[in-house]
Amino acid sequence: LHELQKVMNYPKFRFTENQKARFLTILLETARVVEAPGYIKVIEEDHSDDVILETAIVGNADFIISGDEHLLKIKKYSWIKIVSASEFLTSSL
Repeated sequence: LHELQKVMNYPKFRFTENQKARFLTILLETARVVEAPGYIKVIEEDHSDDVILETAIVGNADFIISGDEHLLKIKKYSWIKIVSASEFLTSSL
């Protein structure tokens, strides 16, 4: 959640404070929140991205949908496919 909040503040997204708050509210009402113990160290360029991988594993996710270049270059970690939003929406993965 901390990583998501950080990313939503990137100027390129231009989210209003109301949009960010609404998105987080919807997410917390519908998502299953899991905690990552912090054991995975895979992404040398940015260890803050490791928590995304670990959370996906703990949560038994099938996909990570991201625009993060460090995650996208992995393409797959264990059984989890890592794709961009456009790739997820336009392909039959």
